[in-house]
Amino acid sequence: MKYSLNLPSLSNLEKKYVLDVIKTGWLSSNGTHTQIFEKKFSRLINRKHSLAVQNGTAALHLALKSLNCKPNDKVIIPNYTCVSNISSVAQCNAIPIIVEVEKETLGLDYNLVKKAIDKYKPKILQLVHVYGHPAKDTVKIIKLCKTKGVKVIEDASEALGATLNKKKIGSFGEISVFSIRSEKMIGVGEGGMISTNNNKIYQKISLLASRNAPYRKKKHPYWKKYFHLGEGYNYLLPHLLGAVGRAQIERFSKDMLIRKKQVGNFYKKIFKNKDYSLTQKIIKNSSPVFWLNSLFFKNLNKKEVIKLAHLLEKKGIEIRSGFWPMSDLKGFKSIYVKDKEKISKELFEKTLVLPSNVNLKYKDIIKFKKEIEKNIPKK
Repeated sequence: MKYSLNLPSLSNLEKKYVLDVIKTGWLSSNGTHTQIFEKKFSRLINRKHSLAVQNGTAALHLALKSLNCKPNDKVIIPNYTCVSNISSVAQCNAIPIIVEVEKETLGLDYNLVKKAIDKYKPKILQLVHVYGHPAKDTVKIIKLCKTKGVKVIEDASEALGATLNKKKIGSFGEISVFSIRSEKMIGVGEGGMISTNNNKIYQKISLLASRNAPYRKKKHPYWKKYFHLGEGYNYLLPHLLGAVGRAQIERFSKDMLIRKKQVGNFYKKIFKNKDYSLTQKIIKNSSPVFWLNSLFFKNLNKKEVIKLAHLLEKKGIEIRSGFWPMSDLKGFKSIYVKDKEKISKELFEKTLVLPSNVNLKYKDIIKFKKEIEKNIPKK
């Protein structure tokens, strides 16, 4: 595609650190660059501890396990989100309680969350910030969960750099997780990050991510190094990717974040139409990062939206659908909590996600609008 949805942003700094890893010869986990990456990531989001892992799904799985998620425990997830949120719950043999989202930011609906907590008594809630927009009911949901004894995993995979009430997204929940795939806000190819202020949780996560082997440091005798406490996983990030991550985090605030927000503001300025609009609103006291920019075509049906998407693809404009509703994924056993409206289903059928990469210019987005106006079915 001429206009990609998202692209990695790479510089000579990434090359420098990767070459340093190759020179030193330490390619595995716990490398120096990875450790620096983790510390700088923690500072960026105002957390005490961060651990780099192999992907965002692994981060979610570790977060659930660190909160002692057991078979048949109940975990609230939003209906409009990445499949990782439900698959990580399934990995724990827990029960996903799928809660419908609100329309403005596509985050969890507070009233439905309250209903779900009162009825199903979940142990954990996954609070997701969709497409880089802080979820509207974040503060209310955090307070509710604290009152009800529900642990919160904040999934900020798409929202690194965003703020709500001048507080960094990723610093609200007891644990926060991030994806650092190549098309996310920062990317190493495939990777994830898990962060917390709780030292006990951090120690547990670190153990689980390294096969639950407690005696792997240089000071430990050789004969103890392959002793395992129980179930564990091989989730730690390789040093080569940690080196890329270090460069990305060092460049993020002064380069990539600025350009990402600029593209989002272009969309905000250009797309104003009574027949379709940007899917998400910017709520009071929030600063989104516009990871992805999407349009909601309220007057088109599913087939018309698909036809429009194909026409845009023929022009070299990469298109992505909205998230498939979790409640429609029949491969998972779950409970669905909804109001009268099936918001996620309508979002999936009537949303097109458009190119949002940091290299886009104002004129490119003007072109997207012209192509949409030319090909949109006339009512």
